[in-house]
Amino acid sequence: MSDGDGRREGRQRAKTDFRFDDARLCFAFAGTLADRGREVRVERLARPEDLSRWCVESGCTTAAPTCTEADLDGARRLREAVQRIGLALAEGATPAPGDVGLVNRAAAAPTSTPVLSPDAATVRWHGDDIAAVLSMVARDLIELCGSDQRTRVRICGNPACGTPFVDTSRAGARRWCSMKTCGALVKKRAYRARSQATTEADEAAVSIR
Repeated sequence: MSDGDGRREGRQRAKTDFRFDDARLCFAFAGTLADRGREVRVERLARPEDLSRWCVESGCTTAAPTCTEADLDGARRLREAVQRIGLALAEGATPAPGDVGLVNRAAAAPTSTPVLSPDAATVRWHGDDIAAVLSMVARDLIELCGSDQRTRVRICGNPACGTPFVDTSRAGARRWCSMKTCGALVKKRAYRARSQATTEADEAAVSIR
């Protein structure tokens, strides 16, 4: 079972686990390719089974759809279109027509549908195929582009990440896609660097004495 951010119960979160922390659906999907700023990237959608699992862990459906290699290829193409449109929004540029067309085609498919439990206490999503989930991803991006929040799209300040996110902070000064991942990592590295610099300064002072 996942706790909603890609971490499995009973173990530490692995690099290949999905991330949903503080992310819109469309950009959580873009984040299935990790370490975009590094020479070697981490593909979290390595197999059709991974795509099927993402559909459930994202909350888009409770019934894992059957995915083929062709579905996986199409999902990755949509993902990269979402990523490029996110970059364009962050830069105040016009997205490529091909990427917009790909997103529009994905959004044209019927989405998964919400089903309310008999006691009205819970909601589950029902979708029969991967196209329904990808339609939800595409529609989420389209909704973002049509809202005032399009000017709040940023690129994560962690150079290794490169994932777009929506800055919902009041000051508009958020730097990381998530404080639980990139923000914590960068702050930890800065703390270690300061600690090392302090230690080296202390050692130098002792040697002078």
